[in-house]
Amino acid sequence: MLAPMRVLLFALAACGGDIVNPPVDSGELVDQGLAIDNLDPAEGPEAGGTLVRVTGKSFTTGSSVAVGGTSCASTTFLSSTEILCVTPPGTGDVKLTVDDAAGQATAAFTYLPAVVDTAPEDTGDPPAVIDGCVLLEPTSLAMEAYDYTEDLSASVTVKGRTDGDGEGPGIDGQVGHGDAGTDPDTWTWETVYYTSSDGDADVYTDSFYMEDVGQSEFSFRFRVDYGEWTTCTTSSGTYGSIEVSPADIEIDVDYCHVQWPCSTTAAAGTESEPIYAWIYQYGVTQGEGQGEGVTMYVGVGKAGTDPETDASWAWYPMDYNVDTDGLSQGDLANDEYMGNFLAPAAAGTYDYAVRASADYELSFTVCDLGGDACNYGGSGDGYDDPGICTVE
Repeated sequence: MLAPMRVLLFALAACGGDIVNPPVDSGELVDQGLAIDNLDPAEGPEAGGTLVRVTGKSFTTGSSVAVGGTSCASTTFLSSTEILCVTPPGTGDVKLTVDDAAGQATAAFTYLPAVVDTAPEDTGDPPAVIDGCVLLEPTSLAMEAYDYTEDLSASVTVKGRTDGDGEGPGIDGQVGHGDAGTDPDTWTWETVYYTSSDGDADVYTDSFYMEDVGQSEFSFRFRVDYGEWTTCTTSSGTYGSIEVSPADIEIDVDYCHVQWPCSTTAAAGTESEPIYAWIYQYGVTQGEGQGEGVTMYVGVGKAGTDPETDASWAWYPMDYNVDTDGLSQGDLANDEYMGNFLAPAAAGTYDYAVRASADYELSFTVCDLGGDACNYGGSGDGYDDPGICTVE
């Protein structure tokens, strides 16, 4: 049984010197269930260097990743559901492990043995050479970062080896990529495998993961009998090109709530009193200053309606106000925001709430009341307790 990942819900100071206590007792935690769902790929060479996409849930910027007990050569946190690991050297069937302060999750990974030398015995004949190496379509790609390319292919011809059916013996292939205009010897390369025969040539096909935004080039390279590598080009003598654009990655808000007031009164068509709300986002809101990628809006709509779907709700931007402490004095765990909404023109009772984003407004979480002063749970228990606005 995997130990659960837990997210702390932090206390904060309200405006004007009034103190709003934690939305839950300081020892209470929200179970997020740290887990690994999939490894892609789940195998790689013993020399290491395989880029593995680890998908699951409840990953954090504090998560560490190891393969066979050895830390990854590099680890990249993408989101609470995705981490990248470049494998260290290793052998056999091992465990890839994600460790966090509150838990651990594992998945199986296999190190593949090095390719056995299949070169024929020395007969005194001239050594085999690469007679042809062609990068096949597609040779120009456009894609988002943090994804795999479509399948790419190249053909290789070695006289006496690749003619006929089946894989020619003694041939190794790799696919690689690097910044446009750089030497292919400096690129990142990974092993590819035979897929089919085409006349006198063998065809190799594979894809690879792209993270860096911008212009890149790619190609395949081959060698025979562990000789020198030959890098393929297109029929026009160029390498393949890739244009990588920024990816849209949605990140869930860890916790937020309307801090103050729990109810308000406003004249019809006038601006409300200031509404205060706070957000906690692991690795983002801690410390001094506004958390990157965080925005908040205060909204008002018909009583009893759903602010995520009802068109009666109007939303107004909030401004970053101050940092506030969480469980420990001076940790500045939370960001507090302040804003006003325009009271509806008709007298009556309305609901108000806040919505928060931690991914540059790709997605939003609705935040309702929280803390002992309002006696509810903010975004931690879903949307069910809006503030009440009486319009006179």
